[in-house]
Amino acid sequence: MQKKSSPLSDPLSLDAAVEPIRSRHWLLATRQLLLGRIAARVHEARWRHYLIEWLIIVAVALAYSSNTLLDFNANQLQQTGEHNESATLPLLAEIGLKRYGEIPLWNPYMLTGFPHVGDLINHFWNPVATVPVLIWGGINGLKVSVFLAFILAGIGQWLFAHGCGVRGLVRLWAALLFMLSGGLAMLWQVGWYELLLGMAFFPWCFASLWWALRRRDRASLALTAVCVAMVLSTGGGYYPFYVCVSLGVLVGMSLLTANRGERWPKLRRTATIALLSAALLAVMLLPIIDGYRYTFREAGPDPEQDSSQPILYALFNYVVSDPQWARAGLLGMTSGWSWFYIGALPLIAALGLTPLVFSLRRHRRRILLSLAVLTLIILAWHANRHTPVRLIYDWIPFLYNLRFPSRLLILAASPLIVLGGLGLQFLFAASRLRSRGSILTLSTGQGKQPIIGLPLRWLPYGALSFVMLLSIADVYAVNKSFAFAPRPRNAKAAEALSWLKAYDPSLYYTNLGGGAIFWDWVSAAYEREMPIINFDYGRRLATFDAQRRPDAPFFATAKYLLAQPDQPRPENAELLRDFDGVGLWYLPDALPFAFSAPLDQLAPPAKLSAAAASPLDVSFDGPNRVIVKGAPAQASDHLVILVSDYPGWRLEVDGQAADVLPANGYLGAAMLPGEHTYTFAFQPMSHYAGLAISILAVILTAAWIVLAKSPLVRV
Repeated sequence: MQKKSSPLSDPLSLDAAVEPIRSRHWLLATRQLLLGRIAARVHEARWRHYLIEWLIIVAVALAYSSNTLLDFNANQLQQTGEHNESATLPLLAEIGLKRYGEIPLWNPYMLTGFPHVGDLINHFWNPVATVPVLIWGGINGLKVSVFLAFILAGIGQWLFAHGCGVRGLVRLWAALLFMLSGGLAMLWQVGWYELLLGMAFFPWCFASLWWALRRRDRASLALTAVCVAMVLSTGGGYYPFYVCVSLGVLVGMSLLTANRGERWPKLRRTATIALLSAALLAVMLLPIIDGYRYTFREAGPDPEQDSSQPILYALFNYVVSDPQWARAGLLGMTSGWSWFYIGALPLIAALGLTPLVFSLRRHRRRILLSLAVLTLIILAWHANRHTPVRLIYDWIPFLYNLRFPSRLLILAASPLIVLGGLGLQFLFAASRLRSRGSILTLSTGQGKQPIIGLPLRWLPYGALSFVMLLSIADVYAVNKSFAFAPRPRNAKAAEALSWLKAYDPSLYYTNLGGGAIFWDWVSAAYEREMPIINFDYGRRLATFDAQRRPDAPFFATAKYLLAQPDQPRPENAELLRDFDGVGLWYLPDALPFAFSAPLDQLAPPAKLSAAAASPLDVSFDGPNRVIVKGAPAQASDHLVILVSDYPGWRLEVDGQAADVLPANGYLGAAMLPGEHTYTFAFQPMSHYAGLAISILAVILTAAWIVLAKSPLVRV
């Protein structure tokens, strides 16, 4: 029996057998190459479109705010709200970084000192806040960072809308509308700098989290953690709660709509984002946690929640453009600061068209439902005086510390606008589909040849573009006139404080305004490194009031008073000069900033007089160091510096470590005989521990992003 040959045993037959396979492989490779080139061209074209849209966002931001925010004149700072108070921390960053080359850990210019590293309103670690300050200084850097915040708000909203399936012109409309929204305009108009800076990053958090939960890579986790850290590092004290609730809603909706096998991986990814965010923020969190028991906010619980409204009433805030509305107590709101104008179009589209999208577009249901629930929960949180959220507040009374629930309407605008964008996009697609193949013809008369034929499918483009353009133009004009009112800073403050600094260059406390502080003078005082004892921006050390109790042996007081004539002052105050209605008085009873005194006169029931305190040479060497030089007046004298004691102060005497021995809550030390140099440095261990953790987290985050195998951003 003849054995049948096999292709494997016969080279000729083997070639003949594999030739069709080779041909098919060649055709497949050619097809894949062509498709790859087409996809690359399409991808390149998309990126060009994306870049054009981002440039439009930047161009609109320039037209919207550059006259106010990019004038680069340090004597210009809007005066319509708390801008001067907000400028103090950028100025503190400028003093530390540019003048002394160090990170400001202590704020020596507010009251008798306050830990900057443990400050809830510290935004030093946010690069959008600090890098412009490092380049342009405190005042101009603040304005540039606000300008960048508007741009980042627009681009973040663009990413959020894109991630939710909004495309083309509607996506750009959603981005511009949030950037120009009345809520962001109000935050700048009233001078709430850190709140504006943080709010700009919420759409970034929404977009990155929704994206990260659908992927399995580490790079998306790192990007989401960075976005969360960018919000929380701006120092908005309420923002940790806003972040937890809003992102928790998105996580919950993602889990509810996921398959059973996908839920545990999503939970693990969420936990990783939370841990990495906390690690990135450790340099802020550890000092705050460590110092929480030593500080307190002046604002107590707000059981009334005056700016809360029912949801239906709250929606009216988005469509009212009367400037008087910003301070009106209407529709259940009994306090002001209610300006959230975005126009009627997004509201109509979100409420009227979104249900149609949900009923007809199954592949959109998950994102539509998630956005709707997110918007509804934020609006319900705003309505916290009403059931059901009121029950939660009664159950957890700590929540009453979160004042101004109207601010939640700024946050709710982001998903609301995206919902409106999805509704407009559905309307556009439906109308385009119905008009496909139809042509509008124009002719000169009956029976004559048409002179032009217009495809009706272009009409939805034109109509939608026109409506959205009107919407953007309206919101742009209304909110620009509301938000920006450039005014020069108080020239009298600069004149008076400069004169006083030249008259007495030593270290002392100044009182600005007497019983009514001159808020618009505080930024000028910071620029001149002058401690203001009556400047209190909502928080203080717990020991500050105890130092002034009736049985206290001594306490820090102002050496100079700048106030109007009707303000109270000691009878022995000496008028030095008048600055156009503002008098400068010398107060002779003030203790020296640093002095030596017998130890038995520094504790109750003794009362230390200014005559018994021997002044010493004292100076600030940057925000974090106080240097005293001199000898004790008597052998048993104790050194006292009128700077509040706080955990983290270290002492060196002539370069050798020594113990800090506070007196009545102020820095103190045992004095050695003869002339010596006493250097007090604020070096809290919580800062260095947090800094080490944050540096490691930054390295890990950068590695996850740089070493990503797939593109970090797929848009």
